Amino acid sequence: MTDTRTGSDLAGRVLTKAVTSRRGVMCGLAGLGAAGALAACGTAESPNGSESTTGAADPSTEGGSTTEGSGGAGIAATADVPVGGGLVVDETVIVQPTADEFLAFSAVCPHQGAIVDAPDADGNIICPRHQSTWTIEGELEEGPAEVNLPAVEITVEDGQISLA
Repeated sequence: MTDTRTGSDLAGRVLTKAVTSRRGVMCGLAGLGAAGALAACGTAESPNGSESTTGAADPSTEGGSTTEGSGGAGIAATADVPVGGGLVVDETVIVQPTADEFLAFSAVCPHQGAIVDAPDADGNIICPRHQSTWTIEGELEEGPAEVNLPAVEITVEDGQISLA
């Protein structure tokens, strides 16, 4: 008698049996646990672990920059940014520490790449993942992050804030 099963049929049966065996399940769980542990231990400048290419300035730069003049498309209206507060637009935090002073920072937490929250009532920018905290000027107050939020160049013109 001849066995007419194809290689893919046989591989499918073996794979199904291996996955449903106790050893297969335990090995799969161990692999998932190891992958999760490695992901949790790393640090990243962006969510995918690569350097951010969002137009952020060098992380050692202190504070943001406001430039009068033309720039890219408007990402927010100045009227939408409260004095002493701010908002998050895509991967940028835009703040207004004092009247008519607009600063912008990368909203990507330098610790593990989560998007930070807009400033709270006290003007603190907080990462929801591990509670790293920065001032409204982007300066690190409490880790586990270890650096200030990177400044993002912006322009302010005719009531619009744009990326430079």
